[in-house]
This record gives sequence, C-alpha cells and structure tokens, in this order.
Amino acid sequence: MRSKHVGFLFVLAGAALTASAASAQTAKVVAVPVPAAPAPKAQVSEPDPARLAVARELADKLIPQGMYQRMMGENLNRMMETMLGSAGELPLRDFAQMGGLTEEDVAALGQTTLREVMEIYDPYWKERQQRMMRLMMAEMGKLMSTLEPKVRVAIARAYAREYTLPELQDFQRFFATPAGTHYARSSMELMMGPDMAQTMAEAMPEIMKQMPALVQAAQAGTKDLPPPRKPEDLTPEQREKILKLLGTKAEQPAKK
Repeated sequence: MRSKHVGFLFVLAGAALTASAASAQTAKVVAVPVPAAPAPKAQVSEPDPARLAVARELADKLIPQGMYQRMMGENLNRMMETMLGSAGELPLRDFAQMGGLTEEDVAALGQTTLREVMEIYDPYWKERQQRMMRLMMAEMGKLMSTLEPKVRVAIARAYAREYTLPELQDFQRFFATPAGTHYARSSMELMMGPDMAQTMAEAMPEIMKQMPALVQAAQAGTKDLPPPRKPEDLTPEQREKILKLLGTKAEQPAKK
C-alpha cells in the first residue's frame, strides 16, 4: 500500500471510531425528548388549554427531576464502553472503504483491527477513550439537567396537540397506577440499559458495512452543486466580508 494511503487510513480510522461513538450517543439522546435545534419559527396555534393542563402533569411524570443526570450516568457509560470495544474490533478495511481506497489497498489490510493499530500508537488508547467519554457524559448530564424544565414544556405542548383529551386522561389514569408510575419513571432510562447497549454493539459491524454506501449516496446527492470555494478563489470583497464577520483585520505586509 502506498505510504500516503497508510497515513490517511490511520487518521480516517481514528476519526471514524470517534464519529461512530459520538453518533451512537447522539442517537440515544435524541431518542429521549429534547428540544430540537433552532429552526425558523412557524405560526403554530396554541394547544387546547384543557389538554395542556393534563399534558403538563404527564410531562412531569415522564421527565422527572434529575432524569438526564441519571441517564448520562453509569448506564450510558457502560453502553458507550461496550460500543467502543465493539468498534475497536472492526477490521480496518471497513474504515478504509469509507475513505475511497482502491479494492486492492483495502484487500491488503486483511483482518487487522482498529484496536491493534491504535494500541501501537497509544498504549493507553482504551483507557483514554473511556475517561474522555465518562467526563463528557458527566458534563453533558449537567447541561441537559438545566434544560429539563424546557423539555417538560415542549413535551406537554406536543402531547396536547397529538392526543385528544380522553386519550390524555387515559394516560393520566394509567400513570396513577403502580405499573404506570413505574413505566413513566423508567421508560426513558431503559433506552440506556444493558439490553440496548448489547444490541447497538452487535449492530456496529453492519453499520460500518453500510457506511460506504451511505457516504456515496450523500456525495451523489450533491454532485450537481459547484465545489466549495477555496481561500484562493475568494474575491477581495469576499475576503474583506469574512474578516469583518470574524472580527479580524487583514494582515499588513511586514515592514522591511
């Protein structure tokens, strides 16, 4: 394999592992009702007050105080460590296929795994990943906890729009039972449990197998667009505009 491909491959492999772990974590968080990214505000009618009153009570049960802190705790840490371990055992050639290497170069990699290579570059690679992930999840838990009140408001409004008053009242009666109370308190957190962790870890090879096709599809969807401008393609006016937006000034020629 050509040396430039070797260097590129290692960079790609490390980036792909980080991306796979981050994507999985993001997917799990998204599975829990959280505010979406800012979008253009649309004209939305106010929910029915009677529905909203019941929905607020349901939201309080579904998103109890401190839920995100618990979700981002030990269960999620175990899930992420399981998934990182699974990703580390993937063959490097799975990552190489995403990088556009030739079939000959990919075949030359054999069954070498990402872990085998990374442990040479960094003997503390696994421990480093685990520590970083645990610290990130702890801080994310603190951040998400500050958003819980807004999440409850959003969930209440969403429920008030989606369900009729009789349906909401059925939920209310169910949540008042021991089984309903248990379900409301634990349903979101179960998404971070060991069963989900095992399933996601087992799915990692298939996800990586499909990734090249997904990348190709994304590239095909934008192939009719002009390529992004490079710095040297910018006009003086465009350069000046960027400098202004970034709050910087153009470098002055060095004095002789």
